[in-house]
Amino acid sequence: MVGHPHKQYRKEITMLDDGKSELRQTWAEVVSGVFNGAVPAKAEWTNPTDIVLVLNAISTPVNHMFYPEGGGMDIRGARLNSKGELEWAVEEGRLDSYAHIAIPLKLAFWNPGSYGHEANFVLECGPLKPQGDYAGHSGYAEELTELSNGSFESRSTWDEGAPEGARLVTRYVRSGRFVIFGKGSIYNSFQDRGFDAYDAFHNDAGKFEKVVEEMANIKLA
Repeated sequence: MVGHPHKQYRKEITMLDDGKSELRQTWAEVVSGVFNGAVPAKAEWTNPTDIVLVLNAISTPVNHMFYPEGGGMDIRGARLNSKGELEWAVEEGRLDSYAHIAIPLKLAFWNPGSYGHEANFVLECGPLKPQGDYAGHSGYAEELTELSNGSFESRSTWDEGAPEGARLVTRYVRSGRFVIFGKGSIYNSFQDRGFDAYDAFHNDAGKFEKVVEEMANIKLA
């Protein structure tokens, strides 16, 4: 059953507190830095340049991004390319060798509850025009080799030894929601038969808000 009462989450508190308090503190400092110490309950950005500035500010080792197709990785740097598309890396300094690419629409910040440990950012992206013949990632994205001249070849070109200046890209050809939490959050750690953040739980905005509000009202050490 999705949307557990607080007591269901409390069963896992001992596990969540083990070694996580420092992560929560660091995430709180990262979030505070975005807002110069005056953290609001909500905020949003629609200008692509502003979106990149915020994403770079939170691209620290204590963040984790969940994808619309399921799964997730840390975000470790972002930029706009010459077409105005958003590119982000999952390893620091690797945008020129492996990038995720999408159309940035909106970045929303939400800080529910009284404790701050579930503060999160939701990135909404639009679709790119497909450049390949197949979209994997549950139909959300295509993996291609981008050559130095900006043209695209299949993923196999990369696997077989791509030419100098090429990079591997994951291009989102379907609209999607990405959500970024701190690694010390309950959302990032809690799992049971009715909830797993890695199953793209955040795609359902209503259910997502309900469960995060419940988590946010739990006091952690």
